[in-house]
Amino acid sequence: MNYYIKRGFQSVFTLWAVLTISFVLTRWMPGGPLDFIRAQMIAGNLGAAGGQAQVTGNPEQLEQFNELAKTYINVVPSAPLHEQYLNWMHATLTGDFGRSIYFNEPVEAVVIPAIPWTLFLGTVGIITSFVTRVVIGAVLAYREGSRLDFGGTTALLWVQSIPYFLIGIALLYITAYQFGWFPLAGRVNPNATPGINWPYVAGVLNHAFLPVFSLAMASFGAGAIAMRANSIQELGKDYLRVAKLRGVNSRRITTLYVARNAILPMYTQMLIQIGYIFSGSILIESIFQYKGLGFYLFRGIQARDYPLMMAIFLLLSVTIVFAMFLADVTYGWIDPRVKRNSEAY
Repeated sequence: MNYYIKRGFQSVFTLWAVLTISFVLTRWMPGGPLDFIRAQMIAGNLGAAGGQAQVTGNPEQLEQFNELAKTYINVVPSAPLHEQYLNWMHATLTGDFGRSIYFNEPVEAVVIPAIPWTLFLGTVGIITSFVTRVVIGAVLAYREGSRLDFGGTTALLWVQSIPYFLIGIALLYITAYQFGWFPLAGRVNPNATPGINWPYVAGVLNHAFLPVFSLAMASFGAGAIAMRANSIQELGKDYLRVAKLRGVNSRRITTLYVARNAILPMYTQMLIQIGYIFSGSILIESIFQYKGLGFYLFRGIQARDYPLMMAIFLLLSVTIVFAMFLADVTYGWIDPRVKRNSEAY
């Protein structure tokens, strides 16, 4: 139990450190949301500007500007960085994520509807990538030294060397733009009625196919090669020779011995891959105009929308840290060969 408590505190500290670094880095980015707010005040697009405000240096205008900025980004722009950080942390802990500057609505109204779509893409992408690389890696291991093994390994290395977003752009251009097999953008069929009906579900799957495939390719090559290496290592173990001498069925050896033990190290890699999947969704969702967290984060970065950026950073950081914590504390349960001496902790 002491081990799990220690790992829990370490995860919380890691999450705090990641969010603190993210806060500082966003403030160091060239430009900022205050320029956007100032432009909107001049144009009269923000309510506090009154439609006629001109931002000058007099105290009344500066106070109005500071209050409006605080409403949007939860900080006073003229305050020192550490004070801004404390104000933001207090607002975040109390559930106040501010108002999106780019979309001009509460951050929750932008982020919450996008969460299920990113979870859908990420979950299907992880499962697809995991299953295919396990199968392909195992097949290549059993055909070690053959032409299939040489050609398959070469192809995997070649695929892994190509950035996944370039694969997404190529698929979008060829299959969607040139041949029209898939839609160019969006999440659903606009002509279908939302609900559990085939036209709507088919539209969701049709729109998600290319983004899911592109996300699955993010670490597919490296994962398949790792599975091949794990399987080859297991094939050389003495217990397999003993099993064969005892007359154990070859299918049983393949599925219960080799595959099971080779997959175990992939479990941790699959959970860590969550980070790559969600970070990869930023570009993929922008390429396919798929309105998930990555799509809105990219828009937030472009507009220096601090509230929107930090809210999505918070969600992604919590997801990744929790996945790593889950992998750490559960690996000993799924692999009985891993023993922890709890007294050492």
